[in-house]
Amino acid sequence: MKVGGWKKPKDMVQEGFPVLDGITAAMVLDNPALFDPWSRRNMRLGWTADKPAPRTVGNPIAMRAAHASGMVFSGRMALPTIDHRQYRERQLDMHDARQSFVARKRVLREMGTTGHLVIWFTDTRPGVPRVSQGLQALAVMDKWMANIRANPDRTVAQNRPARAVDSCFDVNGRLMHAGPDVWNGVIDDKPPGACTRAFPMFGTSRVAGAPYEDDVFRCALKSVDTAVADGTYAPWKPDAAAVARLKRTFPQGVCDYGRKDQARP
Repeated sequence: MKVGGWKKPKDMVQEGFPVLDGITAAMVLDNPALFDPWSRRNMRLGWTADKPAPRTVGNPIAMRAAHASGMVFSGRMALPTIDHRQYRERQLDMHDARQSFVARKRVLREMGTTGHLVIWFTDTRPGVPRVSQGLQALAVMDKWMANIRANPDRTVAQNRPARAVDSCFDVNGRLMHAGPDVWNGVIDDKPPGACTRAFPMFGTSRVAGAPYEDDVFRCALKSVDTAVADGTYAPWKPDAAAVARLKRTFPQGVCDYGRKDQARP
C-alpha cells in the first residue's frame, strides 16, 4: 500500500497545483516542484512492498468532540429539507453525489422515515453552462413552511406541497422525472428508479466495506485470516502473496463492520 493516510495537521504543508488557486500549468512547467497531485505532499507514504505506508488511527477524543459540538450529522432532523445537488459525476471522481443518500440513510435509521427529506439532482456536462433549481426549491420550501404554519396539527410530511417530491432535472433545468420511487435502488434493493438510472451512483474507497451511512470513524477490527475466511473480500479471493501483503499493511487487523462496537454517533 503506497498511501496510508494524511499527515497530522502540524506536519502539513501548503498544497500545490492543481489544488491551490493561482498556479497555472505554465507555471508548473517552469517549476515542476509546484505539481502536487491529490495533495501528495500531505500523504503518509510507504515506499516498498515490505514497508507499507503507515496507517492513520482515529483519535477517540477528537471523535467525541466532533459529536458533542454538533459537527456530525446523526440523522436526527425534524425540519423539512430539500437536498438539491448538481450532479457532477461525469467530470469528477470524488463521488460526492452519494452524500445525499448517505444523509437519507442516516435519517431513515434515526427517525424511521424520510418523508420530510426531498432529493433533487440537476445534471451537468463538461462545457455546458450549469443551471440550478435553487430558486425553485426556495419557492417549494416557502409553500411547505406555509402549510406547516396553516396546519400545525399535521406532520411535516403531511404538509408537503405537490412539488416537494424526489426529482431530477436535465442540463437545461427541465424536469425529467419526479415521484416517490424515482431514486429506488440507491439505498434499497428495489428495481432502479428513473432518476437512479439517469444519474448513476458510484462507490468510494474512503469507506470501503462500511455501511452506506458513512459514519464509522474508527472501526472494530478482525484478523486478516478471519476476513479471508468469512468472505469479506468476495468475490475477490486473495492468494497467499496478497494475504501476506494484507497482514503487513494491517498488522492489527482489518475493519469488522459487522460488529456493533463501532465509533459512531
